[in-house]
Amino acid sequence: MTIRSRGSAVAAALLLTVLAACGGGGGAGDADRALRVAAAADASSLDPIRGNAGTDHVLLYPLYDTLISFTEGLEPEPGLAESWEQKSPTELTLTLREGVTFHDGEPFNAEAVVYNFERAKAEGSNIQADLASVERVTADDELTVTYHLTNPDASLLLVLADRAGMMVSPKAAEAAGGDLSTQPVGAGGWEFQEWKRGNVLKVTKFADYWDEDAERVSAIDFNIMPDPKTRVTSLRSGQQDVVMEVSPSDSDSLESASNVSLHASPRVNLNQVYLNKAAPEFSDPRVRKALSLAIDREALLKSGYFDRGVVADGIVPGGDYWAAPPSSVKSEYDPDEAQTLLGEAGASDLSFDMIANADSATIRVAEILKEQWAAVGVTVNIRPLEIVQATNDYFNDRKAPALLSQWTGRPDPAMSYRLMFSAEGYFNTSDEGTPGLEEALDKADVSTEPQERKPGFDEAAEAVFADTPWLPLVFGDSLVGLSDDVNGFEGNLLGKPKFIGVSLG
Repeated sequence: MTIRSRGSAVAAALLLTVLAACGGGGGAGDADRALRVAAAADASSLDPIRGNAGTDHVLLYPLYDTLISFTEGLEPEPGLAESWEQKSPTELTLTLREGVTFHDGEPFNAEAVVYNFERAKAEGSNIQADLASVERVTADDELTVTYHLTNPDASLLLVLADRAGMMVSPKAAEAAGGDLSTQPVGAGGWEFQEWKRGNVLKVTKFADYWDEDAERVSAIDFNIMPDPKTRVTSLRSGQQDVVMEVSPSDSDSLESASNVSLHASPRVNLNQVYLNKAAPEFSDPRVRKALSLAIDREALLKSGYFDRGVVADGIVPGGDYWAAPPSSVKSEYDPDEAQTLLGEAGASDLSFDMIANADSATIRVAEILKEQWAAVGVTVNIRPLEIVQATNDYFNDRKAPALLSQWTGRPDPAMSYRLMFSAEGYFNTSDEGTPGLEEALDKADVSTEPQERKPGFDEAAEAVFADTPWLPLVFGDSLVGLSDDVNGFEGNLLGKPKFIGVSLG
């Protein structure tokens, strides 16, 4: 199968149509100022292979174009690779765009792709598991590369739409000693200007960006505002143009406010409790199942998330999503059975620490969970931490056996299953794989067609449900606040906008 991009003239015409429909344009004054975005969290790193938080992407996408892009519904589409061809089940060939340069003026070519692959597979990378199926990448000519796989991997296309596809300048990476955490150099629509940790990330429009027809604001200031109330207040007072992660408790008031609007849409973002099943508290699967059965998710959705989302049964959403779990995977509420399982496991007096992101919305959910677990005799000690610190303490230093946070999703469902539940997955702190998972995912790799991959994903969902290595809660809607000066904003099922096409005025 070969996919090719449409001509730039067609793309430009479509863009103008979208902007016209959205009231696009913008006055000269607005065009010269930065788009002010209130972000819920700072980046853990500005180096795509070294970061460890899903919230990084909103800050990374402007800096780094990816080899493959995706549509609003997470279908693959051309990015830095203008076309691709699956020559065999274990060979994926990409044809790269001509004339692309990195922010430091270095050319983007096949050798740069090979360098980025080898870098992503090397020690110190957090995304080695994303590329586990790739043995090597070869530069066939200046603008052609081939990914050689050890086994079929249908998820690879959309893997290259995530961190593994974010291309960095080889020259800049070498000059920085292999770490671009604070001096990023990519090939995105904006280039790095300034980063004050915990305060602001500033990027400016890259003049030599390959897509000359793409609407781009002159600059973006990502203002780091962990408190959701502060973010919404700043939008309503005119201090911000875009507010990420509007709290469900603020969504109704924002919808009725003047000069602002709420952009609400479904997404694959999952609110969940991460569990280290190798920890003494959770080593018995009956304990993990009991904790799940003790959660009244419908009540949690209503009181914790203000009905802005849907109850979660698995790592990917149900309903119309093509990889939705089968009907056999169902999160049930049965506190009596939870108590029985705890008794059988000798854990009737279970007590554990749970790190939680320190924003008010997450702490509200943590308190509801604490109350529901207390009803079956379980005691949880909530440890609120700022999101970057929480991520580091749980995933890197492993200072607690549980973390209440989010799984922001990935473009392809196989990525979520592997990163969360395989033995090598970065987000699996137990380092123990889910029984039967790899065999199931192998079946999902037989084809790139969704209907042929679905049976494998059904088995993967059932394997995870039986093992209960984590506790899914709610798929929360993507809630973004916009000032009336913002035109052309588009969301996606991933809930991570790229800001290409956005204008002010």
